Amino acid sequence: MSSLQDVNQLNQRAKALSREHPAEALACAQQAAIHAIPLNYDYGFTWAIFIQGCTMNVQGNFAEGLPLMRHALYMARTHQFADLIPECLQEIARANYTTGDYDSALDAWSQCIDTALAANANEAYIKGQIGLGQLYFAYDDFYGALNHHLKAREHASQCGNDSMIAAIEINIGTDQVELQQYDSAKVTLKQALAYAQQSGNLEYQAAAMGMLGRVALAENDLPLAHACLDRARGINQRHENRWGEAHDLYNLGLLASKENQLDHAIDCHRLSLQFAESMGAAHLICQIELALSATLEQKGDLLSALKFHKQAYQHHYQLLRQSSAQRLHVIEAKLEAEKIRLENINLRKQNDQERKARQQSEHIALQDPLTGLLNRRGFEERSAGLLQYNPEHREPLSLLMLDVDFFKGINDCWGHLIGDNVLRQVGALLKSGCRQDDLVCRWGGEEFLILLPSRNGMPARDVAERLRSMVENWTWGKIQHGLKVTISIGVTQYQNDKQLLQMTQRADQNLYRAKQAGRNQVIC
Repeated sequence: MSSLQDVNQLNQRAKALSREHPAEALACAQQAAIHAIPLNYDYGFTWAIFIQGCTMNVQGNFAEGLPLMRHALYMARTHQFADLIPECLQEIARANYTTGDYDSALDAWSQCIDTALAANANEAYIKGQIGLGQLYFAYDDFYGALNHHLKAREHASQCGNDSMIAAIEINIGTDQVELQQYDSAKVTLKQALAYAQQSGNLEYQAAAMGMLGRVALAENDLPLAHACLDRARGINQRHENRWGEAHDLYNLGLLASKENQLDHAIDCHRLSLQFAESMGAAHLICQIELALSATLEQKGDLLSALKFHKQAYQHHYQLLRQSSAQRLHVIEAKLEAEKIRLENINLRKQNDQERKARQQSEHIALQDPLTGLLNRRGFEERSAGLLQYNPEHREPLSLLMLDVDFFKGINDCWGHLIGDNVLRQVGALLKSGCRQDDLVCRWGGEEFLILLPSRNGMPARDVAERLRSMVENWTWGKIQHGLKVTISIGVTQYQNDKQLLQMTQRADQNLYRAKQAGRNQVIC
């Protein structure tokens, strides 16, 4: 039988390995989650799924990594794991930033800073400032980016975290490169490299080395640029950092173009673009397409050059259409106001205690204790607003009713402890497979309800089918050897319903039809 200490040790090892040995880290975190389930160790389970999400993101697998981190954030907030909340927000923001979802990144980073100010958590505040600087960078406001990164540096001396200091210096050096402050950038990036080596953080060593290569390229020191960029790529390749390697290939393509090795430059850019597209790294995709266009034009392939030029500006336009650029200034003003409000430390502590007590009582009243999902009361309260709002605006709205097939047989065969673990895992899969604004509820027993705003018809059926498949294909042998679990789902959509009861009755009828049709089915 595993202990809480075993789970903690697995998580600690997974976290230590996550940036440099992701495959091994993923295996450790998965084991931690498996061992945490029968122990009902929510903290260990939440850490484990968070580390899995982070590790998948390092590998460029944001499609699976982001839902896991969102579920970790949900668990951390539900159980008031104060140390985990800013960690989750920071990594969610980084992933959204990488994939070009700047609005979501801004939301997460601003929440990260709010959490830090409320709890006097210096590291979370620093990470939030780094993130806001990166958003300014994405919008080509390099002075704004540098301003936020310098604010992060001001607070970094208090944290004593060499890895974090390295991250700050890398961001400052990158800002300085874009501002063509090359002498300052070299000093900054060498300091970043020293801090990264001191902390043993290979990801940051590669990032600092890659940016030093970029400076050497700007100064036409091509041999030094080769040495730095090749070394950075070697580190990123060995440790499966697809994001870092895509950047290195992009810079190596710029270097090859400068050396008039146009075919090699195109090869580097195409491979970099392949990596960036696999990750959905929108900003990097745009940069690579512009570089490819310039190289193809240099080679005389004007038709292909024009194609990539158009693609780059289409992607750039899509990024600029987001509202983050305007909202950044609002967030800054909010930050300053929040700082002033929190100057009275005693008052802040009193407010925090009252807020935590209020949130805890609300969670207890509205949350299912077994799965951490909304309970029936919580679901009815949250859904009532959507139903009242909908007749006026007529937004699509769908309801899914789900039931675990043959659940009584699972309890009879393996006992109620295994049955509880099955319900907990089904709940986790449903939550991770849904959007943040979807309402996921344990309705009672082995029944679950999910309300899907902004979707009906085929989109709602697609969600139901994806959830059914996730449950069917999860490795249930982790809980009990020989265990198989499936769900049946009834789907209905909003039909000018005044009450939730009307939608649940139709969904329940479709669920009954799914059961009659042989179970493990979706019926609309």
